[in-house]
Amino acid sequence: MLAIAAASRETYSVQSFVLGAALAVALLTPALADARELRSFTDLVNDANEAAPPDPDLVIPMPPPPPTPAEKRLNELVQAGREWRIETLRGPVHVWIPASYDAKTAATVVFVHGYWVDVDQAWTDYRLPQQFALSGINAMFIVPEAPYSKRTPLAWPSLRALVAAVAANIDVHVPTKRLVAMGHSGAYRTLAVWLANEGLDTVVLLDAVYGEYSFVPWMRESKERRLVNIAYETGRFSDYMHRMLPSTKRVDGLPLEGLPDGRVIYAKTDVGHWQLVTDGVAIPLALRAIGVPMLDDAPMDVPLGLPQRCDKINTPDPSVAAIEPPASVLPPE
Repeated sequence: MLAIAAASRETYSVQSFVLGAALAVALLTPALADARELRSFTDLVNDANEAAPPDPDLVIPMPPPPPTPAEKRLNELVQAGREWRIETLRGPVHVWIPASYDAKTAATVVFVHGYWVDVDQAWTDYRLPQQFALSGINAMFIVPEAPYSKRTPLAWPSLRALVAAVAANIDVHVPTKRLVAMGHSGAYRTLAVWLANEGLDTVVLLDAVYGEYSFVPWMRESKERRLVNIAYETGRFSDYMHRMLPSTKRVDGLPLEGLPDGRVIYAKTDVGHWQLVTDGVAIPLALRAIGVPMLDDAPMDVPLGLPQRCDKINTPDPSVAAIEPPASVLPPE
C-alpha cells in the first residue's frame, strides 16, 4: 500500500501513536526504493506514444508568419518568372527562369540536393526559387532528383542527358554559353561524375568535399574553370584539397558584400551544414561570384538572407551526420 501511494505521488499521514518514527522510516525507505521501479499506466501510455510515429492527420500545423517586405519582393520576382516541374523516368526536375531571362547571355545552373531529402522537398523547404531570384544572375536554374542516401544510385549520371531532357520539355531556349553545377553535401557523388562533361566550366560545393578530390585535376586541366567551395563540417577535407590548389583565395565566413574575385575560392563558415542551403546567404552569394552576367532588374537592394521559417518543414535533423566517408580517404593530419 505504501509503495502504491508513493508511486502515485499521494501523501498519507502516519499517526505517531500507531507507528514510531523509527518504524516509519524503516517502512518508507524500501517503499520509496521500490517506487522507483514501479511505472504508472500514464508512463506506459506516454512511452507507447513516443515509440509510435505521430499521425500527420492529427497534427495541426502552425500557420506561416506573414512575409517580410524582402520575402514579398522575392516572391513577386519568383512569380514573375516561369517555373516548370517535369516528370521523367529518373524523377521530377524543377526549372525556373527570371522574368528578364535572356538565353543568349545566360548560364545554365544545375543545383543538386544532398541526402535525406528529395527534390520536391528541397525545392520547397530550401526556398530555392527565392534564393535563385535573390542571386540576381541571368540563368536557367535546374534542380533534378538526386540520391536520398549514400546507398541510393545516381539519378542522373549524365549531365548532358539531364539538360537535354529539360530542353525537350520546355518552350524556351536553354543557355549554351556557361554550364554550372552546384551541390550540397552528398551531391558530391553526382558532381564528381559530371566532371567528365566538357561543357561544365564551374563547380560550387556547399559543404560537399568528403574525400572526393577529383575536383583538383579537373581544375588543373583548364584555366577557364572555376571552383567555389564553402565548408562547414568538411573543413578538414577542404583544407587538404585546397593545399593542392595554390591559387585558392581563402575567405573567413560569408561576407555579405560579396566573395572575392578569383578562379578558386574557399570560404569556411560556422553557419551550419543545413543552414548553408536554407538561410538564403550561401547560395546567392556563391552564384554572384562565378562571373555570370547580372540581370538589369537584379534585387541588389534586398539584403542576403531569408527569415527563419516557423511553419513545419522537412529539413533533416541537424544532429544527423551528412555522410560517413570511408576512413581510407581521410587526409593526413
